[in-house]
Amino acid sequence: LTKSKKEFQGQSKPIQTLKEKMNKATDPDIKSLFEIKLKKRRQGNLRLIGELFKVGLEGKKMERVLHTCVQHLLRDIKNPAEEDIVCLEVLLNTAGMRMDVAKAQKYMNLYFSRISKMASNPKLAPRLIFKCKDLLELRARRWQMRRSEPVRPINVSGGTGSNQTPRPNVFRPQQKRPEPVALPRRIGNRYGAFGSAAANASSPEPTVVTQKPQMPQPKPPSIMKKRPSFSVAKKDVSFNLKTDSKSTEKLERDVISLVREYYNCGKGGLGEAALCIEDLKSPAHHYMVVQQAILLSLEKRERERKLSLELLVWLFVSKKMLTQDDFCKGLKLIFDELSEIQIDIPLAGKLVRAMCATFVKFKCISQESLQALAVQSSQAL
Repeated sequence: LTKSKKEFQGQSKPIQTLKEKMNKATDPDIKSLFEIKLKKRRQGNLRLIGELFKVGLEGKKMERVLHTCVQHLLRDIKNPAEEDIVCLEVLLNTAGMRMDVAKAQKYMNLYFSRISKMASNPKLAPRLIFKCKDLLELRARRWQMRRSEPVRPINVSGGTGSNQTPRPNVFRPQQKRPEPVALPRRIGNRYGAFGSAAANASSPEPTVVTQKPQMPQPKPPSIMKKRPSFSVAKKDVSFNLKTDSKSTEKLERDVISLVREYYNCGKGGLGEAALCIEDLKSPAHHYMVVQQAILLSLEKRERERKLSLELLVWLFVSKKMLTQDDFCKGLKLIFDELSEIQIDIPLAGKLVRAMCATFVKFKCISQESLQALAVQSSQAL
């Protein structure tokens, strides 16, 4: 209880160390990452306090701590902080039902009157206003979630419920299937008839057919005996282009499955990932490993981004399987698509820049070539 209280007040050692690192950081992207860590830690601590209160651990003391936390989060309703509203939603979603008892009705009514004022505050962002309205609706439904209603049974006749009239059954005329036709069965094989005596008696005697040997006829002289060489070369070029496109698509699918399997294995899958890359037997397409390892990590959590960095740096420094040209090609493809990626992942630019700083640190790519790539794709680093 004391640890949770210190964590909420920001006096615990982990939070202080995170704040010190955030203050010392000069890169705004790294600062934003530390801010996200602090927010997640605070929300997780409030969820822990609510779960402990639901279990019944130190009932009166924990209840007092919960009310103190709610009052602290509702201290300013004219200009509330975004983090306070998010933490309030987490806390009331977790332990609001246990807090809303007859003894605490006076306090709970006061809390929700302040929440209703915040919901009508035009200065707040729409996302925060909807969070306040969700809390008001949750208490109006007696702390029951929307999806907790039982599903009505479905009748075979159609519709839901038991009092509905059954629909008339409409049968479509079934089409008659064609009856199977028995094929004539041949008795015997190519060496002669076999089976019973009746089969032997009914089978005709084999007849020998003699054919006259055909003499090879001379071919008429063709006008186009010597075909021009450029036509053959043209066909070969088109065929090679098709096979190359198919092989690149297959290599891209193999690389994507390789990176996903590495995410499942974790750090212990570095050796297996290197063996899979060797099995591709295409060093000219190793830039796909750089491209897909970065793109797939943008959709995942921080764990996958760390794993991607460790894999790429290890392949460059220790295994010498990746070159600076591979990093240039892979990052160029990412920079070209970064404007479209940011539509779905707004933090994609910050995350890519943070990963590029690590690549420059381990000399996977030089700062000059990185700036040149950024200028070409009009993405300022």
